Formats: sequence, C-alpha cells, structure tokens
Amino acid sequence: MSSYLETHYFRDEYSESAYPQKLCDYIFHGHIKPLYQKREEVSLLDIGSGKGNHLVGFSRRGIKTFGLDKRRECLEALDQFDIRECDLERDPFPFPALSFDVVFSKSVIEHVANTDNFFSEMFRVLKPGGLAILLTPDWRTQAHIFWDDYTHVKPWTRKGLQNALKIHGFVRIESLLFRQLPLVWRYPALERFCDLIALLPESWKWKDREEKEFREWIRFSKEKMLLATASKPVSK
Repeated sequence: MSSYLETHYFRDEYSESAYPQKLCDYIFHGHIKPLYQKREEVSLLDIGSGKGNHLVGFSRRGIKTFGLDKRRECLEALDQFDIRECDLERDPFPFPALSFDVVFSKSVIEHVANTDNFFSEMFRVLKPGGLAILLTPDWRTQAHIFWDDYTHVKPWTRKGLQNALKIHGFVRIESLLFRQLPLVWRYPALERFCDLIALLPESWKWKDREEKEFREWIRFSKEKMLLATASKPVSK
C-alpha cells in the first residue's frame, strides 16, 4: 500500500525553481529576515517536515533547520538533516525548551486532532521573542473539498486560528488569507484578477475527468490558505 507521502507528494520538489523553495523565500524575506537580520545564525524547526522540501529551502538561505514528523518514511528522507520522530498529538517535541528562533509548519494542523499539544509544545520549544509561522487550508474557501483528503481531521478559520494562538500564550498574532501563487506575492494587484478567476465553474479547475491534473491559476485562485504569524512573549 502506498504511503501518504507517495500519494500526495510524488513529484521531485527540491529544485530552486520549485514551489517549496519559492514559498521558503517568501517566508524568509517577508518574515524571518526582517526579524533576525542582525543575527549570524537562526534556528528553525519544521513541524511535520514531510519529505524535507522546506528543510532544504530554508537551509539554502543560511538557516539551521531541524525536522519533526511521526512517519518513518519522513525520517529517512534526508540524512543530512536532524529529523526526529514524534506523535504531534501526544508526545512532547523531542527538543529542549527554548531551542528555536522560528517554528514553521505548512499543511499540518488540519491533520492534528489534539492541537492543544501541538500549540503548547510549539510555544515551549520557541525562544522568547521567537516567531511561529503556520499555513493551513482556509475553511471558508475550501470547505467543499476539505474532506477530499481523508487524513484531514480539523478545519480552521482565520478567527479560530488567531484564537488558538492567543489561548496558548502567543502575542502579535496575525492571520491572513494567502494564495499559493508566487506571481501574486510579487504583484499583489493581481489579487483582483484572482477574485474574478475564482468565479469560474469548479469543473474548470481540472484538466482531466479523474481530477489528477489541475489548472494552477484556477485552483489556487479559488482555494486559499491561512498564513498565521505569532510571537512568543519576551520574558521580563
């Protein structure tokens, strides 16, 4: 039987021109670099690191990266990184408190039922003043297809994600709608164009009847993500 990773991440996405690297660059230049531009070394934990695409992406920008996942195949993905095994719903993260400047997680919390453990452990391993960055599908724009992935267990709204971070002690919380279209990141005025594309029929999103090949601009104009950032308070 094929693993989850083999089913959903079957393409080689490690090149500098691939989407994961573009996302890492967007996060790095927009959120991490402005906060730590005077630091010689920045440490980052990728929670739910999967095949390690983002470990590679952030490390290319000089960040010391670590991975965390619970699937055995994830641990064998990239030997050059410290990728540790953990059940995100039940286990303490296998790192000491105050270990990381940044914690990052993309498309993970929608797979986690016990997010209280997830958020509390994320808070624990962050250094004071450290930055948390989370991406997850936006329920409002993806409700109709959210359960197509049978491993999804918990949908998120912008307000719900903000409240969860606040309850677990984070400050300076921001949660924004985010389209997975790099050209839109570069030219935000294209958001209006995407709003028009999003009105097209749902069936136009797919190139084939089996719904395996999609039209990128139509799909990601319709399906938005949530991009949340938050900080751990600096100890007094």
